[in-house]
Amino acid sequence: MDSHFDKYRAELSKENLTSFEDLEDLIKPLIRPATKIEVSKPSELKENTQLISHFGGQPYFEKEEEWPKTKDGQELDFIFQVFNTGEINLPDNIQLVQFFYDWEESPWDTENDGWLVKIYKTLNSDRVVKLNKSTESEGTKFCEVIFKAVKSLPDWEGIEMYSRNASKLSCILNEDEPWDSYQKAAEKLAGEQLYRSQIGGYPNWVQGEDTPDQGTEPMKLLFQIDSEEHAGLMWGDVGLIYVFYDEASEKIEFTLQCH
Repeated sequence: MDSHFDKYRAELSKENLTSFEDLEDLIKPLIRPATKIEVSKPSELKENTQLISHFGGQPYFEKEEEWPKTKDGQELDFIFQVFNTGEINLPDNIQLVQFFYDWEESPWDTENDGWLVKIYKTLNSDRVVKLNKSTESEGTKFCEVIFKAVKSLPDWEGIEMYSRNASKLSCILNEDEPWDSYQKAAEKLAGEQLYRSQIGGYPNWVQGEDTPDQGTEPMKLLFQIDSEEHAGLMWGDVGLIYVFYDEASEKIEFTLQCH
């Protein structure tokens, strides 16, 4: 009885897909630009931090806005904000993105209360106001950020969603450790795909592929945020949060995975 590896081998040979170089050719078109967020060590809160990208500290608010709350009126903690400078992998229709979270609720999924992705399509800097939470808490530490351009590819958990042939070829190139060939090819083409705080690109899953499906194609990653020691962030047991965004519908999906 033929194994599934034999089946893959027969299917791929019809398309002349047999080598590591063929695997590279399959995944090269999948490369997406992304922006790595490097979180600096905590520092003293500066004036007018509402107008810069950062973790913790003062978020951007405009007149007549209120501090975000849960459904039962609990104020959310401000986690971070990122301004679209044109050199960051945010959709063109987003000028500023912010993330708020309730550590008491500790939501894990879109349907849970206690998280908010706040998007500004336009900014009115002449209407900026300073708002503080009414209750004091330790919250996220104020940290400035550094952005670095990186290349992103799906992780092994997700490659089948974007290229079944790449998944199959990886399997026949190394039947004992099928992920090994793919990871080597991905690292050669785009560098190490490590857990990291990142804007755009593809998610690096902790527990397994969970990209929301729009029906026609997977939703695109808006950002993922790692457990960041400098900012005092710990998502479950050293996990990450993932936020997906569809430009056309403006739909937002959220999930958290940890070890």
